[in-house]
Amino acid sequence: MTKTQTIGLIELTTQRQANNGTQCFHDPITGCDYLTYESGYVRRKFNSRYFLGYQLNKTRIVPITWTRGDGTIRHSTKVERILEMDLDRRIDIIVRATANYRKYLKK
Repeated sequence: MTKTQTIGLIELTTQRQANNGTQCFHDPITGCDYLTYESGYVRRKFNSRYFLGYQLNKTRIVPITWTRGDGTIRHSTKVERILEMDLDRRIDIIVRATANYRKYLKK
């Protein structure tokens, strides 16, 4: 029995998703889908046609520098997603996010 089966997630991966390296799990308790992509992204998707969902990957703040048209140099920061290339770690993110979201909905 896998981790996802232990917490009650149902795999709904289509053949097209499987060919692309994507896996889809449905949580019947919350009605959400959790997707893990071969590119390293992990997302929670609500059952809505128009909403893609939340990214569940961790983030980091990265400094950026650019030059304006008048030659002045500007400094700022941006938020960047940390991609998780290991499938087992992406599954762990899904399991943890599922448990946390279920607790949140019970409040």
